[in-house]
Amino acid sequence: MIEINLLPQELRVKTKEKTLEQVMVTTMTGVSRDKLFIYAIPVLLGLFILAHLYFAVIGIAKGGQLASLKRKWTALEPRKKILDEFNRQYSAVSQDAGLTQFLISQRILWAQKLNKLSLNLPAGVWFNDLSLGKQNLIIQGSVISLQKEELVLVNKLLDNLKSDKEFFKDFSNFELSNAQKRNIGSYDVADFVLVGALKSK
Repeated sequence: MIEINLLPQELRVKTKEKTLEQVMVTTMTGVSRDKLFIYAIPVLLGLFILAHLYFAVIGIAKGGQLASLKRKWTALEPRKKILDEFNRQYSAVSQDAGLTQFLISQRILWAQKLNKLSLNLPAGVWFNDLSLGKQNLIIQGSVISLQKEELVLVNKLLDNLKSDKEFFKDFSNFELSNAQKRNIGSYDVADFVLVGALKSK
């Protein structure tokens, strides 16, 4: 359709006419944006592929390390079994050693106690029999005294034994159980029985 404008030139609405430079700039900008978009897609794809390859290479390397460690573990498994067996035996031996040490610490050194009995024995007192039960020690003895102090000597023996901490530590009590006098010729002899109750372990 043809439009005819009959208005004088000065009254006409002037439309902006694009110069050649503006047209070229607009065209170049549009073209460059299109080209940038076209070029950006392959670049992004390339980066994505590189990242994928990078992670794939790392995954393969880690898989190789894991396979190597599995081979080493398989090679060391017989040694591990030997070590486990050794640890089991060592643990059993350690428990036995601990039990032995405990029993040693709980045992009564009777040689030491017999020595203490001898050292604490007053003059005129002797032992006729020593017997050891599960719960007590029984001492049968005799005493002679020219001053007629048989029971005094027996009580002195008892006091000596009770005051000796090394001897008395394994006993809960030590007492005179029985005492009887008898004559041997012109001398009076007292027979006595001492009973020491052992501490329960």
